[in-house]
Amino acid sequence: MTLSRDSILALQRHFLGALSVPSRMWLEPLPSQPLVFAGDAIRSRADGCVLDFGSVSSPGEERRLVRVCNRGAEGVDVRLDEPPEWLMARWLESDGDTASLVSGESATLELILPHDAEREFRGALRLHAGDRIEELRVCMIARRTHPIAQFDFNGSPVAKAFDFGTDDRPYTLTVANATSIPLVVMFSDLPGWLTFEVEGRGRSGPIEGPFFERAAPFAVQIRPQNLGVHRGALRVNTNDPRPELQNLELQFAACVVASTPCVRVTRPDRVRLRADQKVTVAAQLENWGRVPAQTSKESVPRALSIRQAPIVPAAHDGQPGTAMLSIRIAPTNLAPGTHALTLALRIDGGDPATVDVPVQFDVDPPRRSLLRPETIAVLLALLFLALLFVIVRGMP
Repeated sequence: MTLSRDSILALQRHFLGALSVPSRMWLEPLPSQPLVFAGDAIRSRADGCVLDFGSVSSPGEERRLVRVCNRGAEGVDVRLDEPPEWLMARWLESDGDTASLVSGESATLELILPHDAEREFRGALRLHAGDRIEELRVCMIARRTHPIAQFDFNGSPVAKAFDFGTDDRPYTLTVANATSIPLVVMFSDLPGWLTFEVEGRGRSGPIEGPFFERAAPFAVQIRPQNLGVHRGALRVNTNDPRPELQNLELQFAACVVASTPCVRVTRPDRVRLRADQKVTVAAQLENWGRVPAQTSKESVPRALSIRQAPIVPAAHDGQPGTAMLSIRIAPTNLAPGTHALTLALRIDGGDPATVDVPVQFDVDPPRRSLLRPETIAVLLALLFLALLFVIVRGMP
């Protein structure tokens, strides 16, 4: 119903009394709303109409139909504005983005909202009706029904074998959860040559079976330890329902070398000798450092001797540098029996600074003569007399 200005003034005088300055104050009626929205998900509020999809399980695709009615006295072309990027809208009865509605006529608008993550959607669809703009607000809450693990395997989206080489930088495993449902991650079977660190707190292997369990998000740093070449696996289990992410095996390899000389010793073979014998044995020296190891005598027992201390080459291509240390054993002053002696080598700038070379050997008594001393003396005397007789007979 449309009221004239005079009719409005008459109503004001009836209910409010005469206006003191009627020529400057009056009420204007609001124009009637030409478009009305109807549908099972439409909610009318004080600030307009809202299409509420409600709370849905993701992933999925939600569809709703809305009847757009023209309640104006004249026909109007209703044109859809560009919807939010997460919403699709189209007229069912017409192609394109415009529907022509005569007075009292309606058209069906289909709204489609695809979703694949937990999210709250809020926005508005704008409809141009003549020189007016009507807004239909749209809202929805998408929720997951299970956890979804998101892994970053040291910069890779998938788990693959990782070789530390000779690098001591950590391998970082980052675990996140794309939903509000708790994602529980468990680690098992930590190899003895790896260290496992979370939030500054670490532990070292070997640890058999489960040793760490936590809900995401968190980040793990893994480093190699113990000199040498290593290979092994760390196992990861999650409650993510996807089979490929329920049980993971992280394969690692490393060649751990030191920045300074680091010498290891392989003891020489055990030998047996008499107290009046001398034997030379060899101990192998391995250098797991990135630089050569210069060795020198630190302490040598009396029964042992070495001519020179070798220079042990640096590790290369995953293999240690090697050198042989020759050790001479002379047990003259040792009693018969088993002996275990240790000589020490100093390593210039090494870690450790000295290394021990264990030498084990068995000493037997000197070999005994088959003749008694008295007999030997008589034989020597007879030999002397025989030589003297020969000399005398040969004289002229």
